[in-house]
Amino acid sequence: MDKRTVLAIGLSILVLLIFQYFYAPTPVIQTDNQTQTETTGSESAQKEPAEQTSESIDVKKLDSTKEEEKTQVKTFNVKTNNLKITFNSDTGNIYTATILQYKDKEFPDLIFKSENGDYLNVLSASVSGYKHTLKEFNNRYEVQFVGETKDIVINKTYIIKKDSYFFDLKVTISNISDQTIQTSLGVVIGPGLGKGFEDSKYMFSGPLIFNGKQVTKEDPEDVEEPINVDNPSWLGYTSKYFLFSAMNGGLTKAAIESKGDSKAVVKGSKEVIVNPLDKSVTTFPVFVGPKEYDLLSSNKFELEESIQFGIFSFLSVPMLKILNFTYGFMGNYGLAIIMLTFVIKILTYPLTQKSMTSMKKMQVLQPEMTKIREKFKGEPQKMNAAMMDLYKKHGANPMGGCLPMVIQIPIFIALYRTLLVSIELKGSPFIFWLTDLSQKDPYFITPILMGLSMFLQQKMTPTGGDPKQQKIFMFLPLVFTFIFLNFPAGLVIYWLTNNVLTIIQQYFINRKVSAK
Repeated sequence: MDKRTVLAIGLSILVLLIFQYFYAPTPVIQTDNQTQTETTGSESAQKEPAEQTSESIDVKKLDSTKEEEKTQVKTFNVKTNNLKITFNSDTGNIYTATILQYKDKEFPDLIFKSENGDYLNVLSASVSGYKHTLKEFNNRYEVQFVGETKDIVINKTYIIKKDSYFFDLKVTISNISDQTIQTSLGVVIGPGLGKGFEDSKYMFSGPLIFNGKQVTKEDPEDVEEPINVDNPSWLGYTSKYFLFSAMNGGLTKAAIESKGDSKAVVKGSKEVIVNPLDKSVTTFPVFVGPKEYDLLSSNKFELEESIQFGIFSFLSVPMLKILNFTYGFMGNYGLAIIMLTFVIKILTYPLTQKSMTSMKKMQVLQPEMTKIREKFKGEPQKMNAAMMDLYKKHGANPMGGCLPMVIQIPIFIALYRTLLVSIELKGSPFIFWLTDLSQKDPYFITPILMGLSMFLQQKMTPTGGDPKQQKIFMFLPLVFTFIFLNFPAGLVIYWLTNNVLTIIQQYFINRKVSAK
């Protein structure tokens, strides 16, 4: 890696850190806006009455429930291999949701919960006094809540698989009256994340809404007026590594709303019209779990787009796939990072080889270039012509290092984002003292080794030009060492490995060019 590349990447790192410190990343998301709504006569019930109301058919409007706020809550738990879901016995809503583990990694006290009541509220017609039943099957639980008034019966059924982070919430509204009824149906998530989630100033945490084209999000403390979105695909609350999301359900509108005290909820709703003695059934798939790429991409909702890879996602995703593939047979993400470094080095080898060879040739030509400058001093046109003849004669290219520099900057930033946001590396050890590749080296051993390798690389890299500039370049290893002190250990391992491979490559190039 030549000095111009190092300087350019150093500047890009500085810009990256400044940008992420002051601004949250804003990815643009595209998802399929599909509706998963089960109906038993409900489609006709929702369409025909809407047409009939314009003909003065009597439609009774029912008020929807509000998020419950109670000082004393009766709850019970349903525990699976991955989750513990706590239900509110009175409201039929999810009171809290606890993530128990991820790939045998235990996360104590990771709880989605609200200080004000239920974390996931179902907005529907006001019904009090829900009764519940719990059934256990071989691979799932079914929790059913039933409440009724003189006009309707509301059934909330949670179908929870024992080995999954996905489950279904099915809401059935049955009209037992002799009038057509109209009511709102939807979900509310929040406010807040809960307990135990990592707070990162570089990554967004809070409420977000996907509408099939882009993500709308806002820090809770910055929400003043409601932020409205039409036709949401899904909505939820996200942290750096975890997501609580409700999908689809045919929602027509959504909003992020302030709840005061720097808190906000995210909600989605639609209008439901049900004919007498008919019912409407709506299913909301729910995800509560880690933002693992393979896990989120295993369904049609494209939840993997919630991972904030940034503008170089087209590079970050393949890098993550290579890491996961290599981890599959090595069982160590540290070794997987080293293998990824080899892959990147092989792919960029032709360009870096050409760049290094060109720089070495330019160093060899320095005495002749100095003579030309002295000979044609004050005659720039003749000097440039003589320089071009010299480059052509010896096959040197003064711009040979530019293309590798341009390519390596997005590769570095993409890998930085990959290691920053990928939960796969969360809690993954490498060797000895490196017990978590997503965290900094606690003893700063790898950053120091990286700095030493950069210094050796600088000594081996062909030099030329202004001596003052050369002295400035010699300080870069020290600057990079301090920058990398707080970087994830996985990223430092990549940079250290890349430096070692570059030193080996530069050694053979220097020998080859000097022998000519």
